[in-house]
Amino acid sequence: MAFSEEPQTMEEALNGEDAKKWEIAMQEEYDSLPVNNTCSLVPLPKGRKPSSCKWVFKIKHGVDGEVERYKARLVARGFTQTFGVDYNEPFAPVANFVSIRCILALATIEDMEIHQMDVKTAFLNGDLEEEICMEQPEGFTHEGEHLVCKLHKSLYGLKQSPRAWNQKLDAFLKSIEFTRSDANFSVYASRRCQIFHRRLCR
Repeated sequence: MAFSEEPQTMEEALNGEDAKKWEIAMQEEYDSLPVNNTCSLVPLPKGRKPSSCKWVFKIKHGVDGEVERYKARLVARGFTQTFGVDYNEPFAPVANFVSIRCILALATIEDMEIHQMDVKTAFLNGDLEEEICMEQPEGFTHEGEHLVCKLHKSLYGLKQSPRAWNQKLDAFLKSIEFTRSDANFSVYASRRCQIFHRRLCR
């Protein structure tokens, strides 16, 4: 079955045969921003230049090739950010294959179970430390006073989004008594889980 073509711009999306579906997808994404406290509309601060953003369109297909969902995501153009103003430190640790192999080997030796999970739209959970002003998304601009989106949480495309998400995850894991490895900042261990595992194995 031939997959539907994904539009590259908002103009393509709203002028194609699936225009209504893309319009609904964009509205759902836009409505989710204030609900999740992602941003708020404020006047542009003096001396500031807002970063730009764009719409990215994706068609989700099932295993049988049938269309499951039309998804529109608002993405920040990170290349328009200014170092020292919109972001400072973008680094975030990532897992490496050596650590993954070690964990798999340890689980095998200790006869432990492994569970894998994925956090949906992970980057949208990160809290921002910097004051970031972004242009209003295309198709949803408010007339009158020049208003911009003041971001409270990270968006896909921002240079500091991976770091903001890592800080959020790090704080949560530590709050439930996990300790981060000094050798690999992407590996955490919990003594409480180890004790629980020993009790189950008795």
